[in-house]
Parts: sequence; C-alpha cells; structure tokens
Amino acid sequence: MTSLLTASEVWAAPPGASGAVVRGVSLRLGPGEWVALSGPNGGGKTTLALALAGLRPIRSGRITLDPALGGDGRGPRRLAMILQDPSAQLFTGSVREELAYTARNVGSSEEDAAGEAGRWAARLGLENELDRDPHTLSAGRQQLVLIGAALASSPAILIADESGSHLDPDARERVLGLIRAQVSQGLSVLWLTQSAREIAAADRLIWVGEPAPPPGPAAFVEFRERGAGVARVRVEPRARAEGPLVRTAHPIDFELPSRGVLALLGPNGAGKSVLLASLCGLIETGQVTVEWRAAEGPPPLFVSQYPESQIFEELIRDELLYAARKRGVSPGDAEASALSALERLGLSGGWPLRRSWDLSSGERRMTQVVAGLIAPSRLLALDEPSAGLDPGRSAALSRLIRERSQGGPILVATQDPAWAEGLGAEVIALGEGAEKWLPSLSKKTD
Repeated sequence: MTSLLTASEVWAAPPGASGAVVRGVSLRLGPGEWVALSGPNGGGKTTLALALAGLRPIRSGRITLDPALGGDGRGPRRLAMILQDPSAQLFTGSVREELAYTARNVGSSEEDAAGEAGRWAARLGLENELDRDPHTLSAGRQQLVLIGAALASSPAILIADESGSHLDPDARERVLGLIRAQVSQGLSVLWLTQSAREIAAADRLIWVGEPAPPPGPAAFVEFRERGAGVARVRVEPRARAEGPLVRTAHPIDFELPSRGVLALLGPNGAGKSVLLASLCGLIETGQVTVEWRAAEGPPPLFVSQYPESQIFEELIRDELLYAARKRGVSPGDAEASALSALERLGLSGGWPLRRSWDLSSGERRMTQVVAGLIAPSRLLALDEPSAGLDPGRSAALSRLIRERSQGGPILVATQDPAWAEGLGAEVIALGEGAEKWLPSLSKKTD
C-alpha cells in the first residue's frame, strides 16, 4: 500500500523531558485511510502526533511525508493538524474568519476560502454563529470550528488530537459522518481519541503506550437518602443572547443535595460551563440565583474544562496541594489524600515531582480534578472531568468522585450519559432537545 505518511522507529519527548515518551513507534498512513490512535493518558499520543505533523522534533528515527503533499519544502504542506486544546488554536475575531483562515494561509483565493468556509459552516451547523467571536463559544463548538477550518483547507492528511472530546452525541455523529465522507474521497486521517465510538468509526487502531490499569469493579452508589439540600438554585431565561448565558426557554429550579452527584448534560453551547462558573461566583449572568442554607463554610470550587488555564505551580505536588492547604487542610493530610488518589489513578511513584508543564492534557486534567477532590468546598463543580481520559482512568476517576460526593455535593458537566449514569448522578438536562440523547434521563428540568 502506498504510504502518505511514514514513521520508522520514532523516539520523541516533550521539550525539557529527561526521557523519551514515544519509544520506537513505527506506523504508516495510506491514502483514504482512517486510523485511530489511542492509549493511556501520558503514553505519548500527543507528542507523536506533533512530531508527525512536523511541530515537534524527534530524538531518533525517521518521519517521511510523500513529496507530492509538499513535504519537500517547495510548497505548502497538505497536512492539517487540530490541537487538543481548542482555545489555543483560535486566531481571529469571528467564526467566519476562523473557518477561512487556514485555507487562505495555504494559498486559496479569498473567494475560494470564503466559499469553503460557508460550505463547512453549513455542514457543521455553524451558520448562526458565523459573526460570533470563536473564543466565546463552548469547547464543543470551538472544536467544530477547528474541524471546519482544517477541512476547508482541503488537506490530504488530517491529524486530529482529541477533536471529539467535548462534542455532544449529535455533534459527534455529524462529525464522524463528515469525516467518513471525506475519507471515501481520499482524505487520510489520524484521529487521536479515548472514545470507543470514535475508535469504532475508524478503519484500524494503533495503540501507543503501556496498557492502562484495568477498570475494576464499578461499585455503583445510589443516594436515596440525601438529607436536606444545601442550596436552592434557580436559572431564569434571558432574552438577549450577548455574553455568557444558560440557554433555556423556561425557568429551571433544582436543589443542591447535601451529598451526591448532579450531572449537567446537553448539547454544546447550552450553557453547562456557564452554569457551573455562575454557581461558583466566577461570572455574573443575571440568570442564576443561589440560596445557600448555611451562611458559612468553604466557598465553592470550580475545576475548568481547560486545565491549562488553572495550573500555575511548577511541580505537580505543589499544584495538587495548593487549594487544600489554602482552605485549611494540613500539608501532611493533603499530601496523603493526593497520593492515595494518584495511586488509584495509576499515577504513583515519582509522579508528584514532575514538572506541571511536561504533562499531557489528560494528566493535567487529572491533576486539577484530584486537587479539587481533596480540597474542602461547599460545592465542587467539575467541568468535563473525564474528557480525553483513557477508559481505565475514567473509571477510576468515577469511583473517586462518587466517594468524595458522600461528603458534599458535586456538580458535573459532561457529554457522556453513560459515564454520568455510572456516577449514580441525578441528571439536569440543558438546551433544546437534550432529552433525545439522554437515554438514562432521571430528572428532566428543561
């Protein structure tokens, strides 16, 4: 089979890392082939993808790109890459401009670039957001914009790093269908993912890294006797669409229980992240009111879906303990709790002494979630905590969240109904039509 992209015995590592993360990987990507790349968090998937795209140097081995694709330096490379953090790859002030940006950069005329932008906006359901600043969109909508921008440039090869991790089920199916259609026309795809659905959509799977810890038995916990709630929450509709908002046509009322998990599910852009941030006092929308029944106690704690935006300590150990220590937990107790959680996530040994900036996105996510779990708070809000995690870590994290929720309420935003069900969570559906992809919906409030 002809190979458009070939890697032979590639060794690579993030900048500053003492040892290689990618060790002797070889692969071939042929024309019109869709390859899923998966493996445990921290196993080197992103490092390998960046190396294959020419965005990270390798330590040894060889990567070759078919010269017909521009890999000989005589023209633009017909290879597009979508980075794992969508907010890091947005450059313009409108979705319209963003969709056309890459096409213009590789030499398309203004007319052709604008035409492709409009075509992909229609295919991805972005027509009503063309004039919006992409930085104000939800993570899922941002991923759709970047997928559209990459495809609008008519690449021969697409490398996508967890580009479906924030998509709701409808959006994921739409994207997978569009990718399959492009593959049938000759596009070659390397799709990094932890999603079983996305792996099944590909032609074959390449696994990178050591096997993850087995999920183990999932001890399902139900909270039938939750006791008196700690707060009453009301979300009002808002007629104007400017600024952050929760999209609802009717008032939403729900109780924050004294313990247990509530899960927010709904399509991208419904306002799940906005609601979490509002409840934690980080933004003001004019829609959300909270009546706390206890005047005192540790303030709410928000763990963002963008872990890069919250990490600021050099060492993982200091990052893990920061919030707990600031909230009165002794250093010894905080460290013991953190080490116990890390061990259950398969992150033991010298892991706490690693540098925060050397971590993969999944490892950063686990760092921030563990830091939130061990810190006292009257409400812990977790935004997409399982996004991009391998199945073993996702299951282990679920168990940690369930156990922590016995001591106080946890509000989780997620695009994974099955994972929410495994948490024993009561569900709050946000957004128009959310109920159609929530088969386990136990509490419809919108």
